[in-house]
Amino acid sequence: MAVGKAVGEFSMKSTSVTALMSAGGVASQINLEGTATNFGTVIGTMTFMADAPGAKTGRTTWLGAGYLENGEILRGSGEGFFTDAGKHKWRVRSILRISNGSVLLADGELSLKGRTYKGTLHDWS
Repeated sequence: MAVGKAVGEFSMKSTSVTALMSAGGVASQINLEGTATNFGTVIGTMTFMADAPGAKTGRTTWLGAGYLENGEILRGSGEGFFTDAGKHKWRVRSILRISNGSVLLADGELSLKGRTYKGTLHDWS
């Protein structure tokens, strides 16, 4: 499979965060809402999992839905990883499986300042 061209962008804001102890370390669940190209209004939860508090890298999961103007709902789930990208910023790359059968690569940055998650969506075929 090859990563294709950028097919859209997303821009979301955090609405809440829950910190958890997990079997292998720590986790943060971040509730996000915003918009994404071809997905309308998007609402979902991204979970960050790390082996220890303050880890510079770790795994992520995504579970959410896009609410299109025509009334259709597209659900998506994905897995990926995060890396430290500077002071209170993290680069997040994930492979997303969408309920319409498409597979996308999301490449974005989560920033504590402004509590934003912004990035691009790429075709994966």
